[in-house]
Amino acid sequence: MYTQISYKKFFWINILVVITLALNLRAPITSIGPMIEHIQEYYNINSTLAGMLTTLPLIAFGLISFFVAYFSQIKALFFALILIVFGEVIRSYGGTIGLFSGVFLIGAGIAIANVLLPSFVKEKFSKNTYKIMGLYGSIIGLSSIAGVALSLPLLKFFDVPQAMFFWAILALIALIFYFPHLKNKRLLRPKKKNINKVNIFLNLTAWKVTIVMGLQSFLSYSLFAWLSVMISEKGFGIDFGSNALLLSQIIGMPVAFLLPIILGKLRSRAKSFAIVMLGFLYFLSFMMIFLFKVKAILFLAAIFLGFASSGVFTISLLFIAIKSSNSIIAAKLSAMSQGIGYLIAAQSPWIIGMLHDNFRNFTSGFIMLIIVAIILNIFVFLAYKAPVIK
Repeated sequence: MYTQISYKKFFWINILVVITLALNLRAPITSIGPMIEHIQEYYNINSTLAGMLTTLPLIAFGLISFFVAYFSQIKALFFALILIVFGEVIRSYGGTIGLFSGVFLIGAGIAIANVLLPSFVKEKFSKNTYKIMGLYGSIIGLSSIAGVALSLPLLKFFDVPQAMFFWAILALIALIFYFPHLKNKRLLRPKKKNINKVNIFLNLTAWKVTIVMGLQSFLSYSLFAWLSVMISEKGFGIDFGSNALLLSQIIGMPVAFLLPIILGKLRSRAKSFAIVMLGFLYFLSFMMIFLFKVKAILFLAAIFLGFASSGVFTISLLFIAIKSSNSIIAAKLSAMSQGIGYLIAAQSPWIIGMLHDNFRNFTSGFIMLIIVAIILNIFVFLAYKAPVIK
Protein backbone atom coordinates (compact mmCIF):
# COMPACT_ATOMS: atom_id res chain seq x y z
CA MET A 1 0.00 0.00 0.00
CA TYR A 2 1.26 3.44 -0.87
CA THR A 3 1.26 6.16 1.73
CA GLN A 4 -0.66 9.30 0.75
CA ILE A 5 2.62 11.05 -0.17
CA SER A 6 3.86 8.09 -2.20
CA TYR A 7 0.51 7.86 -3.99
CA LYS A 8 0.75 11.48 -5.13
CA LYS A 9 4.36 10.98 -6.16
CA PHE A 10 3.70 7.93 -8.33
CA PHE A 11 0.27 8.87 -9.67
CA TRP A 12 1.59 10.93 -12.59
CA ILE A 13 4.43 8.50 -13.24
CA ASN A 14 1.85 5.75 -13.67
CA ILE A 15 -0.27 8.00 -15.89
CA LEU A 16 2.76 8.59 -18.13
CA VAL A 17 3.38 4.84 -18.29
CA VAL A 18 -0.19 4.24 -19.44
CA ILE A 19 -0.01 7.02 -22.04
CA THR A 20 3.40 6.22 -23.55
CA LEU A 21 2.84 2.47 -23.63
CA ALA A 22 -0.62 2.89 -25.19
CA LEU A 23 0.90 5.04 -27.94
CA ASN A 24 2.76 1.94 -29.14
CA LEU A 25 -0.24 -0.38 -29.31
CA ARG A 26 -1.67 0.55 -32.73
CA ALA A 27 0.48 2.89 -34.85
CA PRO A 28 3.06 0.26 -35.94
CA ILE A 29 0.14 -1.80 -37.32
CA THR A 30 -2.39 0.80 -38.55
CA SER A 31 0.36 2.52 -40.53
CA ILE A 32 0.51 -0.56 -42.78
CA GLY A 33 -2.97 -0.11 -44.31
CA PRO A 34 -2.54 3.23 -46.16
CA MET A 35 0.91 2.23 -47.47
CA ILE A 36 0.03 -1.39 -48.27
CA GLU A 37 0.24 -0.89 -52.04
CA HIS A 38 3.68 0.71 -51.68
CA ILE A 39 4.81 -2.21 -49.53
CA GLN A 40 3.48 -4.71 -52.09
CA GLU A 41 5.39 -2.95 -54.85
CA TYR A 42 8.60 -2.54 -52.84
CA TYR A 43 8.72 -6.19 -51.70
CA ASN A 44 6.87 -7.68 -54.71
CA ILE A 45 4.18 -9.52 -52.67
CA ASN A 46 0.52 -10.25 -53.48
CA SER A 47 -2.61 -9.21 -51.56
CA THR A 48 -2.76 -12.41 -49.50
CA LEU A 49 0.80 -11.92 -48.23
CA ALA A 50 0.12 -8.23 -47.71
CA GLY A 51 -2.83 -9.17 -45.52
CA MET A 52 -0.45 -11.33 -43.48
CA LEU A 53 1.38 -8.16 -42.40
CA THR A 54 -1.66 -7.38 -40.27
CA THR A 55 -2.43 -11.02 -39.50
CA LEU A 56 1.01 -11.90 -38.06
CA PRO A 57 0.89 -9.37 -35.21
CA LEU A 58 -2.58 -10.66 -34.35
CA ILE A 59 -1.30 -14.24 -34.27
CA ALA A 60 1.44 -13.02 -31.93
CA PHE A 61 -1.22 -11.29 -29.82
CA GLY A 62 -3.11 -14.55 -29.52
CA LEU A 63 -0.23 -16.97 -28.90
CA ILE A 64 1.66 -14.84 -26.41
CA SER A 65 -1.29 -13.37 -24.49
CA PHE A 66 -2.02 -16.73 -22.82
CA PHE A 67 1.32 -16.72 -21.00
CA VAL A 68 1.75 -13.05 -20.09
CA ALA A 69 -0.24 -13.16 -16.83
CA TYR A 70 2.26 -15.66 -15.38
CA PHE A 71 5.18 -13.19 -15.46
CA SER A 72 6.11 -10.18 -13.36
CA GLN A 73 4.29 -7.06 -14.57
CA ILE A 74 7.40 -4.84 -14.25
CA LYS A 75 9.65 -7.23 -16.17
CA ALA A 76 7.10 -8.10 -18.83
CA LEU A 77 6.22 -4.50 -19.76
CA PHE A 78 9.92 -3.62 -20.07
CA PHE A 79 10.49 -6.69 -22.25
CA ALA A 80 7.47 -5.67 -24.36
CA LEU A 81 9.08 -2.34 -25.25
CA ILE A 82 12.39 -4.04 -26.10
CA LEU A 83 10.56 -6.44 -28.44
CA ILE A 84 8.79 -3.56 -30.20
CA VAL A 85 12.05 -1.67 -30.80
CA PHE A 86 13.88 -4.81 -31.98
CA GLY A 87 10.94 -5.76 -34.20
CA GLU A 88 10.90 -2.32 -35.82
CA VAL A 89 14.58 -2.68 -36.73
CA ILE A 90 14.14 -6.14 -38.26
CA ARG A 91 10.92 -5.20 -40.10
CA SER A 92 12.55 -2.18 -41.66
CA TYR A 93 16.02 -3.46 -42.53
CA GLY A 94 15.76 -7.26 -42.70
CA GLY A 95 14.49 -7.63 -46.26
CA THR A 96 11.37 -9.62 -47.10
CA ILE A 97 11.98 -12.23 -44.39
CA GLY A 98 12.66 -9.48 -41.88
CA LEU A 99 9.46 -7.72 -42.93
CA PHE A 100 7.33 -10.64 -41.73
CA SER A 101 9.43 -11.73 -38.74
CA GLY A 102 9.69 -8.11 -37.59
CA VAL A 103 5.93 -7.57 -37.56
CA PHE A 104 5.58 -10.78 -35.53
CA LEU A 105 8.03 -9.48 -32.92
CA ILE A 106 6.23 -6.13 -32.83
CA GLY A 107 3.00 -8.03 -32.30
CA ALA A 108 4.60 -10.01 -29.47
CA GLY A 109 5.60 -6.81 -27.69
CA ILE A 110 2.19 -5.24 -28.21
CA ALA A 111 0.53 -8.45 -26.96
CA ILE A 112 2.32 -8.23 -23.63
CA ALA A 113 1.31 -4.61 -23.11
CA ASN A 114 -2.24 -5.32 -24.32
CA VAL A 115 -2.71 -7.93 -21.61
CA LEU A 116 -1.00 -6.20 -18.70
CA LEU A 117 -2.12 -2.59 -19.07
CA PRO A 118 -5.77 -3.24 -18.06
CA SER A 119 -4.43 -5.13 -15.02
CA PHE A 120 -1.98 -2.27 -14.37
CA VAL A 121 -4.89 0.19 -14.41
CA LYS A 122 -6.97 -2.05 -12.12
CA GLU A 123 -4.10 -2.20 -9.62
CA LYS A 124 -2.82 1.39 -9.73
CA PHE A 125 -6.11 3.23 -10.26
CA SER A 126 -8.72 1.07 -8.53
CA LYS A 127 -10.81 4.14 -7.56
CA ASN A 128 -10.65 5.70 -11.04
CA THR A 129 -10.95 2.65 -13.30
CA TYR A 130 -13.57 4.13 -15.64
CA LYS A 131 -11.64 7.39 -16.13
CA ILE A 132 -8.20 5.83 -16.64
CA MET A 133 -9.57 3.16 -18.98
CA GLY A 134 -11.14 6.01 -20.92
CA LEU A 135 -7.76 7.73 -21.12
CA TYR A 136 -6.12 4.45 -22.12
CA GLY A 137 -8.67 3.84 -24.86
CA SER A 138 -8.35 7.39 -26.20
CA ILE A 139 -4.55 7.16 -26.38
CA ILE A 140 -4.86 3.89 -28.29
CA GLY A 141 -7.16 5.82 -30.63
CA LEU A 142 -4.52 8.53 -30.96
CA SER A 143 -1.97 5.85 -31.80
CA SER A 144 -4.28 4.53 -34.53
CA ILE A 145 -4.74 8.05 -35.90
CA ALA A 146 -1.01 8.70 -35.95
CA GLY A 147 -0.38 5.46 -37.85
CA VAL A 148 -2.97 6.27 -40.50
CA ALA A 149 -2.28 10.02 -40.76
CA LEU A 150 1.51 9.91 -41.00
CA SER A 151 2.18 6.80 -43.08
CA LEU A 152 1.66 8.34 -46.54
CA PRO A 153 3.31 11.71 -45.68
CA LEU A 154 6.34 9.78 -44.41
CA LEU A 155 6.65 8.10 -47.82
CA LYS A 156 7.15 11.54 -49.38
CA PHE A 157 10.38 11.93 -47.42
CA PHE A 158 11.55 8.35 -46.86
CA ASP A 159 11.66 4.99 -48.60
CA VAL A 160 9.33 2.24 -47.35
CA PRO A 161 11.83 0.77 -44.81
CA GLN A 162 12.62 4.15 -43.24
CA ALA A 163 8.92 5.07 -43.10
CA MET A 164 8.21 1.85 -41.18
CA PHE A 165 11.16 2.36 -38.83
CA PHE A 166 9.84 5.80 -37.81
CA TRP A 167 7.48 4.16 -35.28
CA ALA A 168 10.39 2.90 -33.18
CA ILE A 169 10.56 6.44 -31.80
CA LEU A 170 7.35 5.83 -29.82
CA ALA A 171 8.82 2.77 -28.12
CA LEU A 172 12.01 4.62 -27.23
CA ILE A 173 9.98 7.44 -25.65
CA ALA A 174 7.99 4.87 -23.64
CA LEU A 175 11.24 3.31 -22.39
CA ILE A 176 12.35 6.70 -21.06
CA PHE A 177 9.13 7.21 -19.09
CA TYR A 178 9.15 3.60 -17.89
CA PHE A 179 12.62 3.98 -16.37
CA PRO A 180 11.39 4.94 -12.83
CA HIS A 181 9.72 1.52 -12.59
CA LEU A 182 13.10 -0.17 -13.17
CA LYS A 183 14.86 1.46 -10.19
CA ASN A 184 15.75 -0.34 -6.97
CA LYS A 185 16.51 -3.57 -8.82
CA ARG A 186 12.84 -4.21 -9.61
CA LEU A 187 13.83 -6.29 -12.66
CA LEU A 188 15.58 -8.76 -10.31
CA ARG A 189 12.71 -9.22 -7.88
CA PRO A 190 10.81 -12.53 -8.04
CA LYS A 191 7.15 -12.47 -9.02
CA LYS A 192 4.71 -12.61 -6.12
CA LYS A 193 2.84 -15.91 -5.89
CA ASN A 194 -0.65 -15.89 -7.36
CA ILE A 195 -3.03 -17.01 -4.60
CA ASN A 196 -6.15 -16.78 -6.76
CA LYS A 197 -7.16 -20.22 -8.03
CA VAL A 198 -10.04 -19.25 -10.34
CA ASN A 199 -10.04 -21.27 -13.58
CA ILE A 200 -10.97 -18.51 -15.98
CA PHE A 201 -11.52 -20.95 -18.87
CA LEU A 202 -14.49 -22.53 -17.06
CA ASN A 203 -16.26 -19.22 -16.46
CA LEU A 204 -19.16 -18.25 -18.74
CA THR A 205 -18.66 -14.51 -18.24
CA ALA A 206 -15.05 -14.87 -19.34
CA TRP A 207 -16.11 -16.59 -22.57
CA LYS A 208 -18.65 -13.87 -23.36
CA VAL A 209 -16.00 -11.17 -22.87
CA THR A 210 -13.56 -13.20 -24.97
CA ILE A 211 -16.00 -13.50 -27.89
CA VAL A 212 -16.64 -9.75 -27.77
CA MET A 213 -12.89 -9.05 -27.83
CA GLY A 214 -12.37 -11.48 -30.70
CA LEU A 215 -15.20 -10.30 -32.93
CA GLN A 216 -14.57 -6.57 -32.42
CA SER A 217 -10.87 -7.13 -33.13
CA PHE A 218 -11.80 -9.19 -36.20
CA LEU A 219 -13.70 -6.19 -37.56
CA SER A 220 -11.22 -3.52 -36.44
CA TYR A 221 -8.14 -5.12 -37.95
CA SER A 222 -9.88 -5.89 -41.22
CA LEU A 223 -10.56 -2.14 -41.42
CA PHE A 224 -6.99 -1.20 -40.52
CA ALA A 225 -5.70 -3.48 -43.25
CA TRP A 226 -8.20 -2.96 -46.06
CA LEU A 227 -10.64 -0.06 -45.57
CA SER A 228 -8.44 2.38 -47.53
CA VAL A 229 -8.26 -0.02 -50.46
CA MET A 230 -11.95 -1.01 -50.19
CA ILE A 231 -12.98 2.62 -50.64
CA SER A 232 -10.31 3.43 -53.23
CA GLU A 233 -11.55 0.60 -55.45
CA LYS A 234 -14.90 2.37 -55.68
CA GLY A 235 -13.08 4.84 -57.92
CA PHE A 236 -11.98 7.51 -55.43
CA GLY A 237 -8.27 6.68 -55.07
CA ILE A 238 -6.12 5.60 -52.13
CA ASP A 239 -5.84 9.15 -50.73
CA PHE A 240 -9.62 9.40 -50.28
CA GLY A 241 -9.71 5.91 -48.79
CA SER A 242 -6.94 6.81 -46.34
CA ASN A 243 -8.75 10.02 -45.40
CA ALA A 244 -11.92 8.05 -44.68
CA LEU A 245 -9.96 5.64 -42.45
CA LEU A 246 -8.29 8.61 -40.75
CA LEU A 247 -11.66 10.26 -40.16
CA SER A 248 -12.98 7.13 -38.46
CA GLN A 249 -9.95 7.08 -36.16
CA ILE A 250 -10.27 10.79 -35.32
CA ILE A 251 -13.95 10.32 -34.43
CA GLY A 252 -13.02 7.32 -32.31
CA MET A 253 -10.59 9.14 -30.03
CA PRO A 254 -13.09 11.31 -28.09
CA VAL A 255 -15.50 8.36 -28.09
CA ALA A 256 -12.90 6.19 -26.36
CA PHE A 257 -12.23 8.87 -23.75
CA LEU A 258 -15.80 9.94 -22.99
CA LEU A 259 -17.67 6.64 -23.33
CA PRO A 260 -16.46 5.02 -20.06
CA ILE A 261 -17.24 8.22 -18.14
CA ILE A 262 -20.72 8.46 -19.69
CA LEU A 263 -21.48 4.77 -19.14
CA GLY A 264 -20.41 5.13 -15.52
CA LYS A 265 -23.15 7.71 -14.98
CA LEU A 266 -25.99 6.10 -16.97
CA ARG A 267 -28.68 3.88 -15.53
CA SER A 268 -28.78 0.21 -16.50
CA ARG A 269 -31.41 0.51 -19.25
CA ALA A 270 -29.68 3.53 -20.83
CA LYS A 271 -26.35 1.67 -20.75
CA SER A 272 -27.91 -1.29 -22.53
CA PHE A 273 -29.35 0.97 -25.24
CA ALA A 274 -26.02 2.77 -25.78
CA ILE A 275 -24.14 -0.53 -26.07
CA VAL A 276 -26.63 -1.99 -28.56
CA MET A 277 -26.56 1.19 -30.68
CA LEU A 278 -22.77 1.10 -30.93
CA GLY A 279 -22.91 -2.47 -32.20
CA PHE A 280 -25.65 -1.57 -34.68
CA LEU A 281 -23.48 1.24 -36.12
CA TYR A 282 -20.94 -1.39 -37.20
CA PHE A 283 -23.62 -3.14 -39.26
CA LEU A 284 -24.99 0.14 -40.67
CA SER A 285 -21.60 1.52 -41.70
CA PHE A 286 -20.60 -1.69 -43.52
CA MET A 287 -23.88 -1.67 -45.42
CA MET A 288 -23.37 1.97 -46.43
CA ILE A 289 -19.85 1.36 -47.74
CA PHE A 290 -20.96 -1.80 -49.54
CA LEU A 291 -24.00 -0.28 -51.25
CA PHE A 292 -23.05 3.32 -52.06
CA LYS A 293 -20.48 5.14 -54.21
CA VAL A 294 -21.23 8.66 -52.98
CA LYS A 295 -18.44 10.52 -51.18
CA ALA A 296 -20.73 12.14 -48.61
CA ILE A 297 -22.28 8.78 -47.67
CA LEU A 298 -18.88 7.11 -47.45
CA PHE A 299 -17.64 9.83 -45.12
CA LEU A 300 -20.79 9.43 -43.01
CA ALA A 301 -20.12 5.69 -42.89
CA ALA A 302 -16.56 6.44 -41.74
CA ILE A 303 -17.97 8.57 -38.90
CA PHE A 304 -20.28 5.72 -37.87
CA LEU A 305 -17.31 3.33 -38.03
CA GLY A 306 -15.39 5.62 -35.69
CA PHE A 307 -18.18 5.46 -33.12
CA ALA A 308 -18.59 1.71 -33.53
CA SER A 309 -14.98 0.51 -33.62
CA SER A 310 -13.70 2.76 -30.85
CA GLY A 311 -16.84 2.39 -28.76
CA VAL A 312 -17.03 -1.40 -28.86
CA PHE A 313 -13.28 -1.72 -28.34
CA THR A 314 -13.46 0.53 -25.27
CA ILE A 315 -16.39 -1.49 -23.96
CA SER A 316 -14.42 -4.72 -24.39
CA LEU A 317 -11.54 -3.23 -22.37
CA LEU A 318 -13.99 -2.03 -19.74
CA PHE A 319 -15.44 -5.54 -19.50
CA ILE A 320 -11.97 -6.85 -18.55
CA ALA A 321 -11.76 -4.38 -15.67
CA ILE A 322 -15.34 -4.22 -14.40
CA LYS A 323 -16.11 -7.93 -14.79
CA SER A 324 -13.08 -8.80 -12.63
CA SER A 325 -13.26 -8.58 -8.84
CA ASN A 326 -9.49 -7.94 -8.46
CA SER A 327 -6.31 -7.27 -10.46
CA ILE A 328 -5.28 -10.96 -10.50
CA ILE A 329 -8.52 -12.02 -12.16
CA ALA A 330 -8.26 -8.98 -14.46
CA ALA A 331 -4.84 -10.20 -15.66
CA LYS A 332 -6.20 -13.71 -16.26
CA LEU A 333 -9.30 -12.44 -18.05
CA SER A 334 -7.19 -10.06 -20.12
CA ALA A 335 -4.86 -12.91 -21.11
CA MET A 336 -7.72 -15.22 -22.06
CA SER A 337 -9.87 -12.67 -23.89
CA GLN A 338 -6.98 -11.19 -25.82
CA GLY A 339 -5.25 -14.51 -26.43
CA ILE A 340 -8.27 -16.23 -27.97
CA GLY A 341 -9.74 -12.96 -29.21
CA TYR A 342 -6.76 -11.95 -31.29
CA LEU A 343 -6.38 -15.44 -32.73
CA ILE A 344 -9.94 -14.93 -34.01
CA ALA A 345 -9.04 -11.44 -35.25
CA ALA A 346 -5.93 -12.71 -37.02
CA GLN A 347 -8.06 -14.47 -39.60
CA SER A 348 -9.74 -11.38 -41.06
CA PRO A 349 -6.92 -9.54 -42.92
CA TRP A 350 -5.61 -12.56 -44.82
CA ILE A 351 -9.11 -13.93 -45.52
CA ILE A 352 -10.20 -10.61 -47.02
CA GLY A 353 -6.98 -10.47 -49.02
CA MET A 354 -7.51 -14.04 -50.29
CA LEU A 355 -11.13 -13.33 -51.22
CA HIS A 356 -10.02 -10.23 -53.10
CA ASP A 357 -7.34 -12.19 -54.97
CA ASN A 358 -9.86 -14.88 -55.95
CA PHE A 359 -12.86 -12.71 -56.88
CA ARG A 360 -11.11 -9.42 -57.79
CA ASN A 361 -13.47 -7.45 -55.53
CA PHE A 362 -14.44 -7.01 -51.88
CA THR A 363 -18.06 -8.21 -52.12
CA SER A 364 -17.46 -11.48 -50.28
CA GLY A 365 -15.39 -9.67 -47.70
CA PHE A 366 -18.17 -7.19 -46.99
CA ILE A 367 -20.76 -9.95 -46.58
CA MET A 368 -18.49 -11.66 -44.05
CA LEU A 369 -17.98 -8.43 -42.08
CA ILE A 370 -21.72 -7.70 -41.98
CA ILE A 371 -22.48 -11.17 -40.55
CA VAL A 372 -19.74 -10.81 -37.92
CA ALA A 373 -21.11 -7.37 -36.93
CA ILE A 374 -24.54 -8.89 -36.24
CA ILE A 375 -23.08 -11.66 -34.05
CA LEU A 376 -20.89 -9.14 -32.22
CA ASN A 377 -23.91 -7.01 -31.34
CA ILE A 378 -25.56 -9.98 -29.63
CA PHE A 379 -22.52 -10.91 -27.54
CA VAL A 380 -21.79 -7.34 -26.42
CA PHE A 381 -25.22 -7.28 -24.80
CA LEU A 382 -24.76 -10.75 -23.27
CA ALA A 383 -21.35 -9.82 -21.83
CA TYR A 384 -22.74 -6.59 -20.36
CA LYS A 385 -25.44 -8.56 -18.53
CA ALA A 386 -22.99 -11.24 -17.28
CA PRO A 387 -22.03 -11.35 -13.56
CA VAL A 388 -18.65 -10.29 -12.15
CA ILE A 389 -15.98 -13.02 -11.93
CA LYS A 390 -14.98 -13.73 -8.32
